[in-house]
Amino acid sequence: MSYRELVFTVVAETAEPLGDALLELGALSVTVEDDAAGGYDENPLYGEPGLSPDVQAWDRSSVTALFNPEIDASGSAQFIPELLASLKEAGFKLSAPQEKIVEEQDWVRLTQSQFAPIPIGKRIWVVPSWHDAPTDPNAICLAVDPGLAFGTGSHPTTHLCLLWLEEHTNLKNQSLLDYGCGSGILAIAAAKLGCNPVVGTDIDPQAIVAARSNAQINNTVIQFVLPNEDAPELAAETKYDIVMANILANPLQVLAPALVNKIRLGGQIVLSGVLARQADEVIATYSQWLKISIWKENDGWVCLHGTLSKDQEGSKKRDFAAPAQKKGVKFTLLACFFILLLVFSEHLSRNSLLPALAPRVDGTSNAFSVSAFSILQAIDEKICGVLGCVNRPVSDFAAWKITSATLSPENAREGLKSGANQSILQVEIQNRLALAVLPPNLEITLTDAEESEIKSVRLTPKEWLPIAWQESHADFLRLGIAPGELIQAQLPIPLPQNAAGYRVRVVYP
Repeated sequence: MSYRELVFTVVAETAEPLGDALLELGALSVTVEDDAAGGYDENPLYGEPGLSPDVQAWDRSSVTALFNPEIDASGSAQFIPELLASLKEAGFKLSAPQEKIVEEQDWVRLTQSQFAPIPIGKRIWVVPSWHDAPTDPNAICLAVDPGLAFGTGSHPTTHLCLLWLEEHTNLKNQSLLDYGCGSGILAIAAAKLGCNPVVGTDIDPQAIVAARSNAQINNTVIQFVLPNEDAPELAAETKYDIVMANILANPLQVLAPALVNKIRLGGQIVLSGVLARQADEVIATYSQWLKISIWKENDGWVCLHGTLSKDQEGSKKRDFAAPAQKKGVKFTLLACFFILLLVFSEHLSRNSLLPALAPRVDGTSNAFSVSAFSILQAIDEKICGVLGCVNRPVSDFAAWKITSATLSPENAREGLKSGANQSILQVEIQNRLALAVLPPNLEITLTDAEESEIKSVRLTPKEWLPIAWQESHADFLRLGIAPGELIQAQLPIPLPQNAAGYRVRVVYP
C-alpha cells in the first residue's frame, strides 16, 4: 500500500491552524517542521518549563499531511484542486503543495534501526530491547528503549551523568536522588552501580510511568514519585548522599535552594543540562551554599559537580535523615552568645548573633537546635526588658526560600495573540528562619534563547506582596515577616516577544 504526502510551505502564524484544517479534511497525520532545517538560516525553536514560545512554529514552516488513497480518494487527479478549494473556503490562500508517494514499510523496524547500543565509558552500555547485550562479562547494561520520556543516553548531558556515575567507584550503599528523572536511566545506572536507596522524581506523570517500567525491565528497585504525592522520599528532612539533576540551566537556578536542601552534609551534587557558556552563572548561583565546578565537558555541554561541606567529622553513617549537629558545638556557641550579649549590648546580639544562631523552621534543623534557640529567645527578651532593647527585624538573604516560581502567559487560551503579551509570575516564598525578617525585593530577569538578558524587573515588598496580605499585616515593614510564613504572590509581568527563559531571586537594596 502507498500513501500520498503533501507539503505546504507557510508562515508561522498559519502553520498550526492549517494543520488542524488538514486533519479535519481527512489527513492521517500532520507534522510541522522548519522549512530551513539544515540550512544557514535554520531557526531553533524551544522554550523552558513555565515559559513557552509565543508561536509554536517557524518563520517559514513546512506543514506535511499524509493521506491514504484507499480510504480518502487522495489518489485521484482532482484531489489536490478540491483540497485547495476546501482550504480556501476555510480562509487559507495556498499555493499547490509539493507531493510524493510514500511506500509502505516496516516502520517499527525502520525506527529501531536508528537506535543501536550506546557505550558509555568502559563498562556502561545503553541497550534497546531489540538488540543483543554486549558479551563483555564486566559490562553494565541499561535496557532503555526510546519513548515519551527524555533519556536514552545519546544526548551529551545524559552521557556526562552516566560517565560520572561510572567513574566514581565508591557508590556502594550511597543514597541518590535523580531529580527530573525522565526515563529513569540515571537512577537505573546508579542502582546497578551499587547506590541504595535510589529515588527518582519528575513533574511529568508520563515520565514516572516510563521510569517505573524501565526500572522493572532492568530488575532494579527504585522509588519513582511525583513531587505532589507528599512522599516521604521528598520530605524536607530527607537527605541524600548524591543529588543528580539533568535538566536545563534556568530551572537549575530556580531550583537551587530546593536541590541543595536535599543534600546531606558531606554529600555531592551533579548537575547537567548546562551549556558551557551558561556554566559560570549556574556556578555562581550554587556557590552560595557549596563548592561547585565543571567536572567535564562534551560537545558544548558541561557537567557540574559540587560537595556540601561537613559541619562534623567522625560520623560515617549515611542515611536519609538530616545529620544531628554536635551538641557541644551548639552549647559553646550559646555560651559565647550570653557573654557577648552582656558585653557588647543589645545591638550586636539582636542584629548579628541571633540571626546567625537562628535555626530553620522548615524541618531541616534538628530538635535540639530549635529547643535551644527558643530558650535563648526567652532569655534574650528578659534581658532586653531590663536593658531597653529596640526590637527590630533583620535583613537576611539566607532566610528566604523560593519554593516555586512559574511564569505563564495570562492570555494562553487566546494563543498569545495579544500585543501586550501579559504574563503572570506565580511565586511562593517562605521565611525559613525562627526570626521575623524584613521582606526583600524580588528581581525577575527575562532572557532570550541565547541566555542573554533582555529585561530585568525589580519589585519592592509593597509591589510584590499581595494587597490582602499587606492589609492584614499593616506594620510588616517595621515588624518583618513572621518565622515560617509562606507567601504566595501572583505578579503581572509584560513578556517580550523573544523571551525564552527567566530567573527569580531575592535581593536587599
